[in-house]
Amino acid sequence: FSSTLDTIQPGGVLFVQPNIGSPEQISTYISAIHASGKHVSPFVGVDQEGGPVTRVPGDPVPGASSMAALPDPHVQKLARERAKFLGSFGFNANFAPVADVAYSAQSTMAWRAFGNNPKSVAAKIAAMVEGSRDGGIASAAKHFPGHGRTTVDSHFGLPTIDLSFEEWIESDAVPFKAAIDEGVEMIMLGHLDYTQWDDVPASISKVAMRHLREDLAYDGVAITDDLGMGALGAWSAYELADRAVDAGLDLLMWTSAGVAFRDLIQHIEQRVEKGDVSEERIDQSARRILLMKTEWFPFPEAS
Repeated sequence: FSSTLDTIQPGGVLFVQPNIGSPEQISTYISAIHASGKHVSPFVGVDQEGGPVTRVPGDPVPGASSMAALPDPHVQKLARERAKFLGSFGFNANFAPVADVAYSAQSTMAWRAFGNNPKSVAAKIAAMVEGSRDGGIASAAKHFPGHGRTTVDSHFGLPTIDLSFEEWIESDAVPFKAAIDEGVEMIMLGHLDYTQWDDVPASISKVAMRHLREDLAYDGVAITDDLGMGALGAWSAYELADRAVDAGLDLLMWTSAGVAFRDLIQHIEQRVEKGDVSEERIDQSARRILLMKTEWFPFPEAS
């Protein structure tokens, strides 16, 4: 693993269930990852929503649905507690909170969301982002543009949402805008087929990115959900990398790509060398990532 980090120098590392052992093992593993950074340490993140999505055992904070009725200041306090809990292991990013609005009990996000009202969800999301930052953990609001209207789980299939931009901006967009106004560090784009927007999933869509950048005025880091999920099974890893880069995503997340990560990186490098992707386009993403990182931990001193 250390040789892989040295070779590809990833922007971040995601802990998933098979990599999570005892508290001592987690801390040791994360320390080794931080030490691997040649220029700036990678983010070390985890999906720690609480409730049904709890990766690191011992989290003192419940899931979103259990916090939905709590006052916003209390939610902020709990978010700070979770952040300190994660920070005690060495994590510096949490791929949460879920900013989806679960409009029915049948929604795949029903047990992961803060409720069915966009405005009340938005208030909780703002509290979570602020509390997490106070506790030293960067947040990633997900799953843009909104996963709450479907019963299909994108881990296994591609959810389809028939929603116009005008309807979206007044509903599912509201919690994401609240996160952005609170200065959220990352927005995660979901594998969601918004049929009135584009003919490709939002996570690799130029249209979705335009709505995020222009209509919601977000200039922070945009990251894909795991590109190895079942929703994108019809696409090859190289096709997904091309689409995501061309759409303007800053970070591409894979837990398993089916090909070597080094090969994917070389593929993108070759596209830049051929002029299919401009260096300016790559520099835009690098700038966003580095600006975010410098706020969260210092660059190592030159030896």
